[in-house]
Amino acid sequence: MYQLNNSVKLVDYDKWYQKAWASGFLKNIQAEYDVTPARILRDDEDPNHAIVVLTAQSLKAFDNLLADPRIHEFVADKNNFLVETPKPLGRYTATEINDVNPEAKYGFHTQHRLVDYNQWFSIFKDSTFRKEIEEANGLRCVRILRETENQNNAVVIFQGPSQDAYDAMHNDPRVQERFNDKSIFIEPPKCVGRFTPVNL
Repeated sequence: MYQLNNSVKLVDYDKWYQKAWASGFLKNIQAEYDVTPARILRDDEDPNHAIVVLTAQSLKAFDNLLADPRIHEFVADKNNFLVETPKPLGRYTATEINDVNPEAKYGFHTQHRLVDYNQWFSIFKDSTFRKEIEEANGLRCVRILRETENQNNAVVIFQGPSQDAYDAMHNDPRVQERFNDKSIFIEPPKCVGRFTPVNL
């Protein structure tokens, strides 16, 4: 299964949601290409910025969908409350680490640029050290998105109750020491967004 994340900047989120999603307009087109809308991630710092998450069995399905003239017309129509053409953030394969907690307040997306993904993943996946620090701060890693284009890039998604909790985990001296290990990380991981999910 592949995932496509598109960044969308809006004039009015609620009106866009009603016209694009509540109406079924985009879902019906996506279904023709076997593309499934999974969720919208609302930027907690900007309510008119969102990430639309789509899934499909092939990357070609995304290409076919994005080439559909109805999609182009919808994006170009200023009456659809878009500030600009949606921007693709990446295409990914997803690895589930833990069950998603539907009661969790936020999802924190952490960009990882790695020397060798497989080496990092072998350390990360079953790390007792990681799990202890997550638990101490009330966070949980739920998913890893590995880029299809550069497979040493990934987005690690944590669920948690607050920015303070995430910062406490991220800035823990033991975590920072690991992040500065140049044999694992090209650069220290950084948070690229705090989101609340809307299931589609």
